[in-house]
Amino acid sequence: MKNFIEDGYSVYAIAPEDDYSTFFEKENIKYIPLTIDAQGTNILKDILYLNSLINIYKQNNIDFIFHYTIKPIIYGSFACRFLKIPSIAITTGLGYAFESKNFLNKIVTGLYRASLKSVLEVWFLNKNDKEVFLKNTIIPENKTFILNGEGIDSNYYFPVEKEEDNKKLVFLLLSRLIKDKGIKEYVNAARILKSRNLNVECQLLGKVEPESSKTISINEVNSWHSEGVINYLGESIDVRDFIAKSDCVVLPSHYNEGVPRCLMEGMSMEKPIITTNNVGCIELIRDGVNGFMCTKRDPQDLADKMEKMSKLNSAEREEMGKNGRALILEKFDEKAIIKIYKEKLEYFLSNKR
Repeated sequence: MKNFIEDGYSVYAIAPEDDYSTFFEKENIKYIPLTIDAQGTNILKDILYLNSLINIYKQNNIDFIFHYTIKPIIYGSFACRFLKIPSIAITTGLGYAFESKNFLNKIVTGLYRASLKSVLEVWFLNKNDKEVFLKNTIIPENKTFILNGEGIDSNYYFPVEKEEDNKKLVFLLLSRLIKDKGIKEYVNAARILKSRNLNVECQLLGKVEPESSKTISINEVNSWHSEGVINYLGESIDVRDFIAKSDCVVLPSHYNEGVPRCLMEGMSMEKPIITTNNVGCIELIRDGVNGFMCTKRDPQDLADKMEKMSKLNSAEREEMGKNGRALILEKFDEKAIIKIYKEKLEYFLSNKR
C-alpha cells in the first residue's frame, strides 16, 4: 500500500478496526472501518455487509480492488460485479471451509463460484489451494495465478547475531492462539523433551483469538506456563526481538495455510525452522537444509525433530538459518511481490482504459 501511495495512487484500506488501524493514517492511506462477522452464518448480517461494501465503493469512486479472506472475497466480488469495478481475489489460505465436505463447504463453494465469475484473477499462495478451486470447478484455470506468499521485508527482518550463553536452546512458536496452528502438539512435544531432560526452552508468543471452538483460552495457556512446560511471552506487534533471541522457529500447523508469515519472519532472520508436511508450510521447508519437517498432528515426531535440532552444533544451525534466508531472498522477498502487484494493476487498468 505504501508503494502504491509513492506511485501516486489514492489507497483505501477497508477492514474491521483493531490495534493496527491507526497505522494507515500515518502512511496517507485512507482507512474506512467496516464490521464483519467473519465466522458467522447469519445471512441478514451478510446482506447488510454486502450493502455496506457497495455504498463504500460507490461513494469513494473506487477504480480497482484487491479482496482478501473469505467474506470480503465473496461479498466484495459480488459488489464489484454489481458496480462493474475490476477486482482481484487473493486467497491467503482456505481456512476451515474446505476441511470437510459438509453443508458449509457446499454453501461456500457455491458462493465462491457465483461471486468470482467477473473477477479478473484469483491469486493463490500455494498450488494446493489452486487445485482445490479447480477441482471444485469454482474458477477456470486461465483466471488463476500463484503468488509466492504475501512477501516479507528482508531489510526489516534481518539477521541479528545471538549472544552465545551456553544456556538453554530456545524454540519459539509465534502464532494466533488457535488449536489448528499445532499449539497443543507443541506443548505435548515440550513435555516429551522435558521428560528426556533436554536443556531446551519452549516459548510461545501470540494473541488470544476471539472466542470460537478453535480458540485456546488464556487460562489454558497460563496453566502450561505455570506448569513450566512452556514460557508464554504474551503478544507483540514487533516480534523481531523474540525471534532474534531464539534458536529455532517452530510451527506444527495443520491449518489450511497460505504461506505462514511467522516462518518467513524466522527464515528472514536466519533462524532454522521446524514445521509440518502441511499445505502452505511445505512451500518454505527444505527438510535437512533450512530445518526439519515433521508429521502434522504428531507431537512425538515433532519432539524427535526438536531434539534433533537441539543436538546440532551452533555452526550447523547457523548454516540452516543462512539457507532459509537465501530461500526468502530468492522467492519470497516483498520487493518481488510488490513488483507483481504493480505490474498486474497497471496491466488491468491500461486494458480498462
